[in-house]
Amino acid sequence: MCESTEVLENKKIVVLHNIIAPYKTLLFNALYDIFPDLKVLYISKTENRREWDIKTDELKFPHEIMFESPLDEVPAVSLFRYTWTSLNVLNPDVLIIDGYIYASSWAGLFWAKVNKRKVILWSSSNEDDHDRMFYKESVKKFFVKKCDAYNVYGTKSRAYLQKLGANSNKLTIVGNNTDNAFYYSETMKLRNDRAALCKKLNVPGKNFLYIGRFSSEKNILHLLDAYRRIAERNNKWGLILVGSGPQKKEIEDYTQKHRIKNVSLPGFKQKIDIPEYLALSDVFILPSRSEPWGIVVNEAMAAGLPVLVSKKCGCYPDLVKDGENGFAFDPFDKDELFNLMKKIVEGKTDIEEMGRRSLEIVSNFTPEKAAGIISGTIRCALNEV
Repeated sequence: MCESTEVLENKKIVVLHNIIAPYKTLLFNALYDIFPDLKVLYISKTENRREWDIKTDELKFPHEIMFESPLDEVPAVSLFRYTWTSLNVLNPDVLIIDGYIYASSWAGLFWAKVNKRKVILWSSSNEDDHDRMFYKESVKKFFVKKCDAYNVYGTKSRAYLQKLGANSNKLTIVGNNTDNAFYYSETMKLRNDRAALCKKLNVPGKNFLYIGRFSSEKNILHLLDAYRRIAERNNKWGLILVGSGPQKKEIEDYTQKHRIKNVSLPGFKQKIDIPEYLALSDVFILPSRSEPWGIVVNEAMAAGLPVLVSKKCGCYPDLVKDGENGFAFDPFDKDELFNLMKKIVEGKTDIEEMGRRSLEIVSNFTPEKAAGIISGTIRCALNEV
C-alpha cells in the first residue's frame, strides 16, 4: 500500500529536465499544486534548434537553470559535475529523471544510488524512434533496471521500456498533454470568421495542415508528394506547412519544381499564433518517420480537427483511433497517405464527426490528470522497501 498524500507533502521531489518546454510547464505547475517541495532542475533554458518564446513568468514552481548556454553547447563533464553538486545541496527524497541520454541523467542515477534515494524514470522513447545499436541498448538496459518506477507517454513507449527491462508492475502510462483549453477556445473564436481569415492569409476554403520542424525525419516531402497528386485532381484544397528548419529550402524547391499550387509556407509560429492556422484547416497531418510522441497532434485534436498520423509516431495508437478521429498510415508507403487524403477530399469520410471524436479523446490528456498519475507513481516508489 502506498504512502498517504499527507506524508508525501513533506517529501522533497526534484525533476531533472533538459530545457524549458512550454507544454511541460503546465505539467510542472500541476505537480507543484500537489507537491509544495517540488523543484525542477533544468540543464538550459533552450537549445539551438528551438525557436520557442520562453516565458519564465509562467513557471509557477521553484526551478533552477544550470547553464546559460544552449543545451547542445553544454560540455558533458561540466553537466555531470554541476548536477551532482546541485543534488547534494537539494538532497531530494525522490529524483525524477526525464530520459537517459544526458550526462545529468547519469549523474542523477548514480547520486540516487549512492545516497539510497528513489529514482523515477520518465521516458518518451519508442522503438521506432531510431535505428537501434546493440551496445547502446545494453547501456540503456543498465540505466532502466536501476530505476525504481517509470512513467511513459504512451503504449509504444511502454512496450519499448519493457523491452529494456522495466518492471511492468512499476510502469505507468501518463499520456503526453498540452493546453487543451487554450487551443480550443482560441481556435473557436477565429473559426467563426473563417472565410475572412482564409482571404487574409490567401489560402483556399479547405486545407490540410502540418505543424513542426522542417527536417528529414518529419517526412514532409512524402506529404508534399501525396498532396501534389491530390492537387492535380482537386484544386479546392490547400496544404499549409507551418514551421521552419534545415529542410526549408528543399521543401520550397520541391514545391516550385513540381509546380504544386495552394501550398502555404507561413514560417515558424509561436503558440499564440497557432490557433489561426488551426482555425482555417480541416485535417491535421503528421507524416514523421521518427517521432517520440507528436505534441502537435494533441494541439490539433484540442482544436477539434481529425488527424492523419504516421504509425511511427509515439502518439499512435493512444491518440489516433482508426476510423474514429482519423487514420494512421505507413510513412514509407507512397500510396497510403495519398489514398487517405483522396478519401477525405472526395467526401467519403465525416470529418466533422471525426473532429468531435478528437475532442473527446484528447480531453483525457490533461496536465492535471498526468500530475495525478505521477503522484501515484511517487507514492508507490516511496513505499518500496
